[in-house]
Amino acid sequence: MSARKIIVAFLIIAVAIGGFVAGLVLLRQRQDLREEASVPGGQAQVSITPETGNFDVGDTIETSVFFNPANIAISGVAVKILYPFTGTTPEISVQNITISSTLLSSGDWSCPTQETQQEGSNVVINIACGNISASGFTANSNVLLANVTLQVNRELQTSPIVVRFDPADSVITRKSDNQDILLIPTSTGSYTIGTATQPTTAPSGTPSQAPSLTPTPTRVPTATPRVTATGSATNTPTTTQLPDAGVSYPTILGIGIGILIIFGAFMLAL
Repeated sequence: MSARKIIVAFLIIAVAIGGFVAGLVLLRQRQDLREEASVPGGQAQVSITPETGNFDVGDTIETSVFFNPANIAISGVAVKILYPFTGTTPEISVQNITISSTLLSSGDWSCPTQETQQEGSNVVINIACGNISASGFTANSNVLLANVTLQVNRELQTSPIVVRFDPADSVITRKSDNQDILLIPTSTGSYTIGTATQPTTAPSGTPSQAPSLTPTPTRVPTATPRVTATGSATNTPTTTQLPDAGVSYPTILGIGIGILIIFGAFMLAL
């Protein structure tokens, strides 16, 4: 084999190996993008209030879900909220979901999805609303999406309980191109559940001068005022389309071609 042929073969091998390595790097970057979704560089935000609170068994927790389009015209909002539970039934259940009356009264919003369900060891709340106006909806401050009432059924094994957004299934779509502009949600609600205090009873067989009983006053839970809203919860699931940041077929095809080139170059060098 001539020296020129050997040099050409090595050059082909070097180029093929470089392309193979570059393909692996790009593939890893695309996987990292999916791990960081919702949307890198998103501007719109969602939040839940109150952020903290102390409650007892039997109390209700009045929470509110807000969204902020960041002064961008949007066509819809969909949020997936979840919190964990242990046992066969949730310690805290969803009592009611009420869409903001301000949104519904405008006539430009339709909210077909207001549902709650159990997924594994999590309670899941899905709320989705679409804006049907030609110009979309624009705001630059927090807008009430819905009020969610939670019921504390029994004491938690682990307290506090954290209510959070699922970034993979929460979206705010831009009106112009229907792209998701929701920044990765960081807002949570952390609620501590304590055991209700019981009054102490006098033991049997006590002396005639028994100690007086002083019942512990019942604590009145403090809840964030909620906006009066209308609407009722329905069970109409909505499929949310999210940007695909996973592995693409062109990347896989490119890696395969690179391997074939390397193999062919080795055969040529022999």
